[in-house]
Amino acid sequence: MQQVHINRLGVNSIEFDTDTVELPLSPGEERSFEVVLINYGAPTHVNLSVSDTLRENITVLEDNPYVKHEEYIPLIARIPYDGRLYTKGQVYITVGYGSKRQGFNLNLGHPGPNEASFSVDVDESLYKPATSSPKPKSASKSSKSSKSSSKSLSSSMFGEDHWNFQLPSIPSEMFNSAFKAISPYSGGILKVLILLLIAALLVSFILSLDLEQFFSFYNSVFYSIMLTFLMAYLLMRLPKSKR
Repeated sequence: MQQVHINRLGVNSIEFDTDTVELPLSPGEERSFEVVLINYGAPTHVNLSVSDTLRENITVLEDNPYVKHEEYIPLIARIPYDGRLYTKGQVYITVGYGSKRQGFNLNLGHPGPNEASFSVDVDESLYKPATSSPKPKSASKSSKSSKSSSKSLSSSMFGEDHWNFQLPSIPSEMFNSAFKAISPYSGGILKVLILLLIAALLVSFILSLDLEQFFSFYNSVFYSIMLTFLMAYLLMRLPKSKR
């Protein structure tokens, strides 16, 4: 129970019997307590409210009573099952239509160790930097030898000289084999290409002319005879070029 004296020292004065109220609640527990409002002056409305930290923990059943002389206002305090074990806040008393407000402390739950005075002794060995123990000479020598062997192996397998020797030789061998396969027939192939080029030029030239006057019956027979002799000559020359 908390007693609040109003208008005892003067108009709209507020006094509390104690500055702090402790309610030792456990999670899931609910309890009611009363605030006794004692008015020493003219009847007036008194407003009761709580701070933000206690909004989920305190329910004021009558937050704006009209106090003539003495009124008992019940408050319901609770701690949810998943709530904080200890919660601090304030209950405010407001009089004079908001002109004067004053509050008392309300602590719910079981307080833990005080954070300001709570300290933990830590062994000095826990915050000293760890020093690495020196390795034996034999171990260092073996590690060096293993590193050097792995380095030499990697350099021999993947070094620049290895790839420089291998990569250029591959395309050069391919080109050499291709040239060797084509070289026996190079003369005949070159002649055929030249003849095809000349024939293409003649055909393009002939198509650009007006051929009606050239392709009479006798002219066509002459052209066919000349073309036959040319093909026979070419066929006779190809075997000689192969030899």
